[in-house]
Amino acid sequence: MNLQSMKRKAVPLHAEVAGVLRHQIMSGDLPPGARLPALRELTEELGVARMTVVQAMNTLEDEGLIEKHSGRGTFVRKVQIPDRVSLQVRAEISEIYAMVDQLEVSVRKGDATIEKSEDGRYFRCMRRIHARGGKPFCQVDIRLDDQVYERAPDRFMHEIVVAVLRDIGVDIANARQRITVAYADFGLAKALGVKVNSAVFKVFREFFDKHGALIYSAKLFYPCDLLELEIEFTTDNPA
Repeated sequence: MNLQSMKRKAVPLHAEVAGVLRHQIMSGDLPPGARLPALRELTEELGVARMTVVQAMNTLEDEGLIEKHSGRGTFVRKVQIPDRVSLQVRAEISEIYAMVDQLEVSVRKGDATIEKSEDGRYFRCMRRIHARGGKPFCQVDIRLDDQVYERAPDRFMHEIVVAVLRDIGVDIANARQRITVAYADFGLAKALGVKVNSAVFKVFREFFDKHGALIYSAKLFYPCDLLELEIEFTTDNPA
């Protein structure tokens, strides 16, 4: 057996760029009608040559995912996104606490910024890289109610937010999260130490108070080889 022939060929950079944008379109992160950034913006954001982006755009146009309009820009076309089958699983919030107790904040991406929601409330927004055993474990984009944040601002800035919520006694009446599979773009790949377009788990998590008001939301990305979801089913038939 020729092992050399089994080695995976390097993926051209323009194909990686096309792959990142393709995944964003097919996941709905770039919805139909969305205007893509200009070539200069994309080259600066991705850190690649202009021709690389042009080749990627041509690929996506050939696939029918985008359309170019002279003088207006490049837009996402309406595409058929496959329906997902949903599996609902009940779990205890203590399971989240048990997992975050194994983690540490390895990188803080800038200071917390303030964002005003549509209902007039204020949230602190933070990006973190959490580590486990000294290695990147997940990237987290956090939105935290500003009044809750002000109860322990220093701790929220330097510690795992979910653990601080528990420690200071924030009353969480309802919590939910949704897990899907996504793909790492250039920034996420660098943050987690994985290859561009590698599969990652994307987790969207929300905590609510007894009045149904949002306290905390987070978008988390985990490399697929670092997270396992185990489900134990019960049956109607006694053992």
